[in-house]
Amino acid sequence: MVFTRRPGSDTLPSVIQRLRAPLLRLFRTAGALALLVAILKGLPAPTAAGCVIGFLIGQEPLADLWFLLTHRLCGGRLYCASFGRGRKLWNGSIAGVPVELGLRPTSGFLFPWGLRPVRAPRLRLWLAAVALFGLHAGLGTWLATSCTGLPRGIGFGLLVTVVLHAVVTVSAPVNSLWTVFVMPFRPGSTKVDLWSSSAVEAERLLIRGRVSEAHRAMDQGQPARLLPAAIALGEGRYEEAQQLALEDLEHGGTPATVCYLIGMSFIGHTDSGEISPELAAARLEPFLARWGIDHRSLFPDFLPTADLARFQNDPHTAIRVARRLSTAVDSPFRRAQAHCSLAAALIAVGRTDEARKALARARKECPELARIADVARMLEREPAQAGQEL
Repeated sequence: MVFTRRPGSDTLPSVIQRLRAPLLRLFRTAGALALLVAILKGLPAPTAAGCVIGFLIGQEPLADLWFLLTHRLCGGRLYCASFGRGRKLWNGSIAGVPVELGLRPTSGFLFPWGLRPVRAPRLRLWLAAVALFGLHAGLGTWLATSCTGLPRGIGFGLLVTVVLHAVVTVSAPVNSLWTVFVMPFRPGSTKVDLWSSSAVEAERLLIRGRVSEAHRAMDQGQPARLLPAAIALGEGRYEEAQQLALEDLEHGGTPATVCYLIGMSFIGHTDSGEISPELAAARLEPFLARWGIDHRSLFPDFLPTADLARFQNDPHTAIRVARRLSTAVDSPFRRAQAHCSLAAALIAVGRTDEARKALARARKECPELARIADVARMLEREPAQAGQEL
C-alpha cells in the first residue's frame, strides 16, 4: 500500500496536526516574552509567580482532574494510567486499571480510555467538554477580576491556557472546542465508538503486552478498528494492521495514534524482509509528512521517525530517539516496539552486544511481539555479513 500526497487531499485535522507544534512553540514564546515585559514594567512579583503557576496548572493537571471526575459519566473506562518517564518507580493495578509511575515527572497523567455503551453518548461528551471549558474559563476569569496578587496571577495563567488547550485539542473528539462548537451541528462528522467491557479488557491486556490474551478478549467484545489493528501489528499481520488503521483514519480517527500503527506496520514489513529499507522510506516519509509528523525535532516522541532515520542511513539518530522512547512510561507494548527499534539501529552500526540486550528487554516487556523474532533474525545475520566484509 503506497501513501502519497495528492493536491487537495489534506483535511482540517491533518493541517492542524502539522501546524500544532510550531503554533505551540510560538504561543509559549510569546507568552513568556509578554510576562517578561510585564515584569519589567512593574508587574508585582506575586502576580507574576501566579501567572506561572496558573499556566502550569491549566495546561494538563486541571483537565486530568476533570477527566477523572467525569469520564464515567460519559461512559468512559480507563485502559491504563501512567505518569512520568524514565525508570519505572512502580507499576501495578488499581481497580483493574494498569498504573505505572516513572522517575522523571511530566506535565500530566496519561489516561487512554474508551467509551462503553451508554445513552446519548454525544450529548454526554458535549456536556463534559462544555463543563470543562466553562470551569476553566470561569475560574480564570473570577480569579483575574476579583482577586489580587498571587490568585489574580493564577487567573491570568488559567485564561492563557484556555487558548493553549484549544490549540492542542481543536481537532479531538473529546473535551475540545471542536466538540463544543462543531459537533452539535455536524452529527455525522464524528463516529463515537462504543466498547463492550470485554473490549476494554482486551485493550488493557494489550497495553500490558499480553497479545494473545488481548486477541481472545477482543473476539468476545465490540472494539473499534484501532484495537484489532494494534493486535494485528503485535502478531505480525502488518497488511491487516495497516488497512484497519487507515479505515479508522478515514472515519475521523486521531491522526497521531493511527499514524503510529501505520508507520509501525511499514517498519514491521521492512524488518521481516518483505520490503527494502529504501522502499520503506519512500513510502513512510510522504505518509508521515502528510500529517506533519515526519520531522524528528518537532515530534521527538514518535517512534516511526526513529526507524525512518535508520532507513535513511542515519542510525545514530535512530539510536538516540529509540533509546529515549524505550524508557518512556507509556505501555509495555510500546516500550517493546521501542526496544526493537533500538536493537535494529544498534545492529546497523555493528553494536551487536547492545542489540541483544535491547531485544532481551523487548522480550521482557512483550514476549509475544512478532517483531522481536524479525529483529533477532537481523541480529543472527550480522556476524556472517561482518565476516564477508572482512
